[in-house]
Amino acid sequence: MEKLKNLKPLLYFHLFLNLAVVLFITGASYYHTPLQGAKDTVIYFLHLCALQTTLAGFLYVLSLNKWIFRIVFSILFLGYCCFSFWAYSQDVSVTPALIHSVFETKADIAMDVITLPYLLFFLLALIVLLCILKWHSRLNRTHGFKYFIIPALLCMSLFFVLEQKRPGSLKNRLPYNVVYGIKTYSETPSLQLKKDIPSVTTATDSLKVVFVLGETVRADHLGLNGYERNTTPRLSEERNLISYPGLFTSKTYTATSVPQLLTDENLEDSTREFLSVYTVANKAGFHTTWIANQTVEKSFSPIVETNKEQVLVDKYKSEFSFDKKRDEAMLPLLDSVLRLNPKQLITLHMIGSHWWYENRYTDIHRKFRPVIDSKYIPSLSNEQLINSYDNTILYLDHFLAEVISRLKTEEIPSAMVYVSDHGELLGEDGKWLHAQEGEALKNPAYMIWLSDAFLAKYPELTVALSEEQFLAITTDVIFYRLLEILGIELDDLPKH
Repeated sequence: MEKLKNLKPLLYFHLFLNLAVVLFITGASYYHTPLQGAKDTVIYFLHLCALQTTLAGFLYVLSLNKWIFRIVFSILFLGYCCFSFWAYSQDVSVTPALIHSVFETKADIAMDVITLPYLLFFLLALIVLLCILKWHSRLNRTHGFKYFIIPALLCMSLFFVLEQKRPGSLKNRLPYNVVYGIKTYSETPSLQLKKDIPSVTTATDSLKVVFVLGETVRADHLGLNGYERNTTPRLSEERNLISYPGLFTSKTYTATSVPQLLTDENLEDSTREFLSVYTVANKAGFHTTWIANQTVEKSFSPIVETNKEQVLVDKYKSEFSFDKKRDEAMLPLLDSVLRLNPKQLITLHMIGSHWWYENRYTDIHRKFRPVIDSKYIPSLSNEQLINSYDNTILYLDHFLAEVISRLKTEEIPSAMVYVSDHGELLGEDGKWLHAQEGEALKNPAYMIWLSDAFLAKYPELTVALSEEQFLAITTDVIFYRLLEILGIELDDLPKH
């Protein structure tokens, strides 16, 4: 009894430590689980206990050294709290896709999801952490070592036993899903581009194509695709515009979707060397220009660099600048580039409909109300969120119509190709934004506008593009459609 009494401070500390981890980290993976009756509640409670037991062993081993515990536990606890807040507040699943997105999202965009509740949650976690560290510093940490070390190691081994019996039952929940997500991200090969390309045949010496790379626009919120709201009043009046409501992608975040759109990568193959559309266009004699209202991410930077010219809106502001301009800021740059050369491929990379929606459009496009007034999504109504999102589509309609109006003044054939990198979740299954699973994310907007001069010069291609309008297609076709519109043929390139 005397020995047990001496061990009480250590036992109480580890009880508090594990309760804190449950409340701030592991419990988040169970918070939104739909439970039907007492049986479900008991089963999931036991599952949580099993998961926490595997962590209890790790926490004990970690606590044996004062400085290792202070440094490692502090980093892990606060780091995991950054993820658990979103699991609690929005039922966000931590997947390799989310980890990829977190590591490669620019600071200016990341700041748009930092809210007061998030900061308060983090502050509370910090206070609890300081209490844990203060308590830990007063303990005789190695007291009872011979009683606890074997059970601790057995608890840790329980993870592997349970994972072998039911793969994914633990590693798909916090905190293990973060570890596996980082592991998957680190094992993903970096983008490799082909330097030597097949011989190129080009059919024209005068053609201007503007490729607009959109952001977070889902096809079913375009009025011209049958959406109940007329979110595309100007584009709906364009007789030479073809919209493709059936486009599919499995890439639900920018870091993976953009490289696939700009190269011959397909949805099933991401390990070989790929061919940049700009490398091909350069070889065919086009002047290639990248104009962006987003800073370039590491995942597609090598592709952007294959353009002959790159222009960034607010080029003297880094990704740590939070004064974002709207996409219209690219139009004067487009005007100046269009005058340079009769044979051009110009890319406009939009900030589009990326959260925070209220930063993405002007007051004149605030048609649908009420709009969002907080960055903390759980405090907003579905109506507010969808209204603000639809207002960004109205602004997109305006922006694309302005691009088209400029191309209409060209005497030579011209075209505009627009495709969004992915869609957006707008409350489906209680989820919002992107970089997670959801069918609405996999149906991005896609449209093509062709000038009268283009229609007259390339009637067969125009018919072929029109015939594809209502087909179920994937983003695999974008690279090939761009080459067809550019009038470029490549030897040994498969047809799509």
